[in-house]
Amino acid sequence: MPDGTPYSARWLGPTLLTKGHDTTVTVDIEHGGSAPTVSAVTFSLFKPNGEAIVDGAVASESGGTLSFTVTSSSLSSESFGQGYLLQFTATISGDQHDLYNDAAVCLARLYCPIGTTDLTNRYSRLASLQTTGASDLQKFITDAWTETTARLYSEGLPFWRMRTPSALRPYLIALATVHALDDLSLTLGDGGPYRDEARRIEDTLPRLYNKIRSLMDSDEDNDLDEAHQPSSAVIQISSGRIGRYRS
Repeated sequence: MPDGTPYSARWLGPTLLTKGHDTTVTVDIEHGGSAPTVSAVTFSLFKPNGEAIVDGAVASESGGTLSFTVTSSSLSSESFGQGYLLQFTATISGDQHDLYNDAAVCLARLYCPIGTTDLTNRYSRLASLQTTGASDLQKFITDAWTETTARLYSEGLPFWRMRTPSALRPYLIALATVHALDDLSLTLGDGGPYRDEARRIEDTLPRLYNKIRSLMDSDEDNDLDEAHQPSSAVIQISSGRIGRYRS
């Protein structure tokens, strides 16, 4: 019978394919914290109309990470925008598993505007409380970045068009710090002051998120819109929800 193992395909958000550059697409697959044995893997990329740009090309796998490089030439005639679809097909124990994710062809990626230095500048003891110092804080920043961009995307904002990444700093620093302090409170057992501080900062997150404003390159032509776009995709009014974003 087909393999019904509930493997995890760890996509970290929509796949961004940068026009004019080769883009290596990856996804980690695992079950119970371990990588399965993958005997074969292929990759396909489809246009918004379903036409294949890449159709069943041989991809690679190493330690549970599936990867394929989409070349710039294959995207040269494609339009900027969302609605593209990619698919890895991994063969595990003789059965094929299709792993899908949505994709966007874009002018540029958006990069996280904070690093471990920002967390230790805010809370200098964070590094000394970690097992191997400041480098341990990167996982909390990565999670905060992934969660924030996923939220922006789910609310209808194509975050890769943001051209004021520094606007995300206050929210990202706060969210990453909450993750770090929660981790410390669990490590110490009773939580203590780390848990209390995490809850205090957590209470500020809605306000910080709603204050995010960015200049946008809506047409991805290096011509910025005149108005700053808010992070929230809707206006809350008494009669309902009204969308704020244009595509």
